Amino acid sequence: MRAIVSDSPDRGKIGVHGVHRITLESEPKRDGSADAMKEAMHLNMMHITLEQILWALVLAAHLVLLVVLLGRDRTRRFSWFTALTMLSTVRLLADHLLEGKLSTYGFYWQSYALLIAASIFLFGVLIELSRLTFGRGCTTGKPLSPLAWQGWTFLLLAVAFTALILWGPWPDMKAMQANRQAYPLLITVVVALKSELFTSMLAILTGLMMMLFGGRFGSGFRSHAVQIVIGLSTVAVARLTVEGITDTIKVTHKITNRADYQHILQLYTRLDNARLVIWLLAILWWIYALWRDEPGATAQASATLATDGPVPVGAQPGASVEPEE
Repeated sequence: MRAIVSDSPDRGKIGVHGVHRITLESEPKRDGSADAMKEAMHLNMMHITLEQILWALVLAAHLVLLVVLLGRDRTRRFSWFTALTMLSTVRLLADHLLEGKLSTYGFYWQSYALLIAASIFLFGVLIELSRLTFGRGCTTGKPLSPLAWQGWTFLLLAVAFTALILWGPWPDMKAMQANRQAYPLLITVVVALKSELFTSMLAILTGLMMMLFGGRFGSGFRSHAVQIVIGLSTVAVARLTVEGITDTIKVTHKITNRADYQHILQLYTRLDNARLVIWLLAILWWIYALWRDEPGATAQASATLATDGPVPVGAQPGASVEPEE
C-alpha cells in the first residue's frame, strides 16, 4: 500500500488550515497473515502528519466544549457562544470531509460561506459578552447608559474599521471583474477574509475593554464572560500574527527555485501548526473555565436556600407551604 499526501488547496485560509489529504493508491493484499496487517498499520501510521493530529485534537476539544456547555447549563446565558462553537465544529468537519469530494468552486463556496457565517456569529458573541459585562447582566454597580453604549461602540467599530483599511493590500477590482465567471466567488472570498479580519480586531479591542474595566461592573478575571473573551482575543492575536507574517513573506521574499518554494511552504505549515496549538489551548481554557462555577455563585445559591428555607419532599422549589394546624 502506498499513500500520496497532497496539500490543501488554500493553506492557512480555508478548511482545516493546512491539513493534508491522504489518498490510497492500492489496498494491501488480504492474505490473512499477521505480518501483512502489521505492515499495513505501520505504513498508515507513517503517513499521519502533525496537521492531522492537531485537527483531530481541535475537533475533539470542540465536542468536549459542547458537552460542557450543555451539561453545565451554560447555553442559556451564552447562546451565541454555543452557536459559534457548533458552527466551528461543522466547519472543521465540512472542510475536511468535503475536500476532494466537491469541485473547486463548490468547495470554495461552502468554505468561505461558512467563514462569513462564523464572522457574523463572532460579532454576536462579542455583543453578548459586552451586555453581560457592562449592560443589564452586570452583577454590581449601574450598567452603562445608552449614551455611553453608543459612544464606546462607535469608538471600537471605528478603530477596528480603520485597522482593517490599513491592513495589507486590497484586491484589484478591475482584475476581479475581468473574470466574470469567477467574479461572484472572488467577491465572496474578499468579504469572508475581510470580515474575519475585522471581527478578529474587534475581539481584541473588546477583550481589552472587558479585562480593564469589567471588574468595576462585577465581572472580574474569573467570571465566565471575561474567561471567554480572553480565549477569543488570544485566538484573534494568533490569527493576525500568522497572517501578518505570511503577508510580509509574500511581499519581501521572492521564490527563485524549488528549494525556496519548499522552504516557504514548510514555514507556512509551522506557523499554521502554531496557530492550531493556540486554538486548542484556548478551547481547553474554555472547558476548564466553564466547567467551574463563577466566584460567588455557590454562596449566592446557599444564601437563596437559607432565605427560602428547606423545601419539603414533593413540593416545587419556590412554592408556598401551608403550616399544619
